[in-house]
Amino acid sequence: MTVEFMLGLQIVADIALCIVIIFLIRVVNREKKKSHPEISAEGFSEFRKLIEDSRRSTDYLFQALNEVKEMGYALNEKERRLRTLIIEESDAGSEDRKPGDSSRGKKYEDVIKMAGQGLTEREIADTLNLTEGEVSLILDIHRKKNENSHSHNSIP
Repeated sequence: MTVEFMLGLQIVADIALCIVIIFLIRVVNREKKKSHPEISAEGFSEFRKLIEDSRRSTDYLFQALNEVKEMGYALNEKERRLRTLIIEESDAGSEDRKPGDSSRGKKYEDVIKMAGQGLTEREIADTLNLTEGEVSLILDIHRKKNENSHSHNSIP
């Protein structure tokens, strides 16, 4: 291979590259000149209306979720107060009560005894004619009371 041959090959490659570049520029210009559909005023108005409807719906959903959240907080507070009241009533009643003194105390003891025997809350509720919520509350209170008595006993 001679220098003249290499130089000729280089010139041919440069010309081919130049032709490819010119071809690509023409293709890009042709694509650029194609008309793009314009958004009509009517289409833009519909789009704007759709966005506003979406915004209103989102605001309504957000407001509804806040109301649900507030109801949840209120229910949690009421449940906490009810549990506190029942614990206080149970503690006060257990100090003054003799065995078999009241039917409420008897039901409380029956729930604890039946749970200890392995019955489910549903079975206990059906047997004692209570709601599952009452049974669950009594068992939760009993657990809390036992936790408190164990924690007080472990303090030196």
